[in-house]
Amino acid sequence: MEIQGTKIRERSEDEKRLFELFAKRSFLTRHPPEKPFKLASGGESYSYFDCRLVTLDPEGMNLIANVIYERISKEYDGQVKAIGGLETGSIPIAVAVSQLSYLKGKPIGAFFVRQNKKTHGTEKWIEGNLEEGSSVVIVEDVTTKGTSVEKAIQRVEELGCKVVEVFTLVDREEGAAVRLRKYKFTPIFKMSEFKAASK
Repeated sequence: MEIQGTKIRERSEDEKRLFELFAKRSFLTRHPPEKPFKLASGGESYSYFDCRLVTLDPEGMNLIANVIYERISKEYDGQVKAIGGLETGSIPIAVAVSQLSYLKGKPIGAFFVRQNKKTHGTEKWIEGNLEEGSSVVIVEDVTTKGTSVEKAIQRVEELGCKVVEVFTLVDREEGAAVRLRKYKFTPIFKMSEFKAASK
């Protein structure tokens, strides 16, 4: 299989179906003179991923959980104790994987990192199940420059946790891989794949 001259590994059936869902439901495009989409990174683009249409879809959640859990279980086999990322894009991903891990008999706790520290009650930065010193996986729906993931990693590492891998469902290929080069950064899909498929 080849995308724009770059060889990629053969996709599993779950990955193929997940790609179809993203291409059909989430990958949106506009053309001049239409107004470009504003990105969370602060930039603008004529291509946009509305990931919630897949990450909050029953089939989409199941596929995402299967794809990410399979990779975690093969690579780490019970070593990963928690999965999460910055609110809100990471939340349905982490919850789906966490639930599947329980059904598989190897539970992985889910958590999320707040954009702003909680101002009442426990006054936490991190909500959910994350213990100090744990090995964790960080997840994100879309990465552009990688700043959201970087914020999540910072808070997690303040607890002495080790980030073993970062998964993003879609990487827009605009700098995240470079920013996160200290970590194992794994995009499930890349922007170039969707552009190639839409031609």
